[in-house]
Amino acid sequence: MAIHKITYSEEFKRANLHNYGCNFNCNWCLYKLEGRSKPEKFLKLDEIKKVLCELDIERAHFVGGEITTYPQLSKLTDFTKNELGVYTKIGHSNGFKLPPESIDAISVSIKSFSEDFYQRFTGQSNKPVLENFRTIYERGVDVDASSVYIPGLVEADEISSIAEFIAKLDPEITYHITGYIPVPGVSWRLPTYDEILKGKSAAEEYLENVNLSWFPSPDEYVKMIQKNPEYQKITVA
Repeated sequence: MAIHKITYSEEFKRANLHNYGCNFNCNWCLYKLEGRSKPEKFLKLDEIKKVLCELDIERAHFVGGEITTYPQLSKLTDFTKNELGVYTKIGHSNGFKLPPESIDAISVSIKSFSEDFYQRFTGQSNKPVLENFRTIYERGVDVDASSVYIPGLVEADEISSIAEFIAKLDPEITYHITGYIPVPGVSWRLPTYDEILKGKSAAEEYLENVNLSWFPSPDEYVKMIQKNPEYQKITVA
C-alpha cells in the first residue's frame, strides 16, 4: 500500500500520484483488464515531495488502487494543499476509509446499497462507506459518487436505491454510472446501452446531475484512454 508512480499532464498542469493496493476484492475491478502487477519499487515521501516541487502544477490527483490505504496520505495531502497551494483531489476511492481533511474534492464509488452485497463481493461492510460519504459531504468537500452498472448484479433497482441515499444528502450531488467492462475470468456481461439508460433514468428520479459512460467493448475503452487528452501524461517518477 504505497505510491509507486507519479505522472504529469503539462496541458492540465496536473500531477497524478498512483497508489498500489486495495482493501476491497471486487471481481469486476477494471485493473484486472489493465493487467496491473505489483510494482518493482515504491516512492518515499521525501522523493514524492521533491518531484512535486519541480513540476509546474495547479492540481494534484491521488488515484489507486485504493489511495486511502497509503499510510502517509494525510502528510502528502497536507503538503500539496497547504504548502504547494494546489487543488488536491482524490480521483477515486471506495470510501471505506475517511480521507484526510486536507483535500478539496473526492470521487466515491458506491457499489451497492446492500450490506449483503458488500460482504459477498468486496469482503467489507458498506456501513463505513455510507457513513463516510455523509461525513465527507458535511465537511464541505466537493464530493461526487459513481456506480458500475453490471447486468444481473447492479441494475436499475440498485441504482435507484443508491441515488435515493445520495439525494437525501443533496439532490445536486453529481452521480456517474459506468457500464461494466468485462474483465478476464468473470462471467458478467457488458450492459446494453438501453440497460444503462434505464439505470440513468432510475437515478434521475432522485438526482439532478446524473451522467454515464458506456463502451461497446473493452477495446473501445482502451481506444478512448489512448485518445482522450485527459489521459495523456508522462511518467516523471
